[in-house]
Amino acid sequence: MGTTDKEREVHKCQHCGNVSFGRSGSDSDEEERPSAVELPELAVVLREVFGISETGIRICVFLMEDGESTAGELADHLELDRSTVSRQLNHLTDIGLLEKRQRLLSEGGYVHVYTPVDVEEVRQRLTVGLHAWMDEALELVEDINREKVAALARANPDDSESTDIYWDR
Repeated sequence: MGTTDKEREVHKCQHCGNVSFGRSGSDSDEEERPSAVELPELAVVLREVFGISETGIRICVFLMEDGESTAGELADHLELDRSTVSRQLNHLTDIGLLEKRQRLLSEGGYVHVYTPVDVEEVRQRLTVGLHAWMDEALELVEDINREKVAALARANPDDSESTDIYWDR
């Protein structure tokens, strides 16, 4: 995925009212509307969309710098409880940011070793995940809009209290 120097913006069509998200500088006749939401920070997106906690971010950064580690080594280095680290490692592996393999121990048995996935692969996985999350979020908003219209249709037009749940007065 390449990057450009153009900013991503929200666009609203003057003709049909449809809203889209894309890069500025297009040749369309869409009217640009400023977003009414606060721009997110990476840590907020990782937490809210992918369920990655601050501890999970610390673990990822450590592994990106160190290359590989076991849960015990991570717990010691980051001064965290081993069970906390293990939970985070399982989640980070489940969402595809880390890989897990077994290392045989000389005294018998094995230990799991965690390594970071290639940065470009992580970027692609997070992008796909974010698009899927955004699609679901848009459906939720559309459901709210349908419910609001249905509630307004049922409401008594003379009853101003019935619409107070949708708009501040």
